[in-house]
Amino acid sequence: MFEIKYEIFEDHISRLRVIDIQTFNKDYDQIYGCFTLIVNGIEYLQFPSPEMRLETKHIFSEVILTHFEFLIEAYFELIIGDYIALKYIENPWTWLEFIRNGNSLIVNEYHHDKFCQQALITDREFLVNADNRGIVNQTITWDEFENELVRKTKELLSVIEQTNHNIIQAPCFSKIKDFSNRLS
Repeated sequence: MFEIKYEIFEDHISRLRVIDIQTFNKDYDQIYGCFTLIVNGIEYLQFPSPEMRLETKHIFSEVILTHFEFLIEAYFELIIGDYIALKYIENPWTWLEFIRNGNSLIVNEYHHDKFCQQALITDREFLVNADNRGIVNQTITWDEFENELVRKTKELLSVIEQTNHNIIQAPCFSKIKDFSNRLS
């Protein structure tokens, strides 16, 4: 089972409703909220409880568009290759690894102290001595990964368009829109 779970902060949505595209491009250029991936019931990045107050949820703030962009890049890399590791946006030592074998994906989460400038790595050797944490050798199908990524990408675009149809034309949505259109 593979699930992408996100929530755009309520206060962010209320600002997005009334913003024009020029201001959005200048001041935002990103969507903030909570984000996690769930692999066979194990969360990669803690997701706050629904009962939590908005002020507390802000502690879990993530750059939702960047997470989607990384997953899209991983998707295309796994079409042509069999390996990719994604660095967690908020720190340089947490990595999520995907290994493709036919229709199966093995997913691992690692803690690695070795600094790397790149956010996506296709060199398997980089994580060889890293500590495996959280998600360990969890297998999902390629179809689960692809279907969830396509479904949640389209859902996110729909939410943004319903919130403010003007900002959907912002350049920051280009990669996500291209992906969604390509796989429609």
